[in-house]
Amino acid sequence: MGMAQRKRERRELITHLLEQDWDVFGTLKFVNGRTISSTTANTLLRSYRNRVDRVFFGHAAERRNIRVPRWCFAHEGSDAENFHVHFLLQSPIADTEHACCVLNAIWAQHHQQTGPLAKNWIIPVINRQNAANYVTREYWRMGSATVLDEISWCGTRLAEMAKYEHRAQAQRMERAASPLWLRHAQQALQAQQAAYVADNGNLGLKRG
Repeated sequence: MGMAQRKRERRELITHLLEQDWDVFGTLKFVNGRTISSTTANTLLRSYRNRVDRVFFGHAAERRNIRVPRWCFAHEGSDAENFHVHFLLQSPIADTEHACCVLNAIWAQHHQQTGPLAKNWIIPVINRQNAANYVTREYWRMGSATVLDEISWCGTRLAEMAKYEHRAQAQRMERAASPLWLRHAQQALQAQQAAYVADNGNLGLKRG
């Protein structure tokens, strides 16, 4: 595939993303993205996806296929050896910042190989264009392989998710992320938001 074709496909992908509803940018890191196997990484990402859906939607995640809308992308870093994942996501609850903290805390506690709170990056989006550019920025090298269709989802509307904002959901979130974990996640979020605002929503290079 030629570079011109990949540029065209990337532009089309960005246009598609900007037509979708999302308000969170995320980066999921591993303790060591250079040594983790693709099999282990994929297993952890799929189980994390399922865990997040169950936390926010309970049994409806499986029985009714109610899932958090997300568009996920594999990245390999500047040297093509540092595997990590970026995503765009529609917050499943009205409090977007709290959703970011819960999502980070679940990943950080998920497995001994998943990245710690400060290493991940899950924040409300300021500039949608910049976020869409960022998650697709390795398309020139990876092509469509950068798009992780198997853990992405776009079949749940905001109005449907709002039906699950009740006490049972709050209790599931409390079980998934203790007050201590949430406090540390909030501290990480505040530091990341400060850097994000200082960078005018450009996301910079420190996210990998």
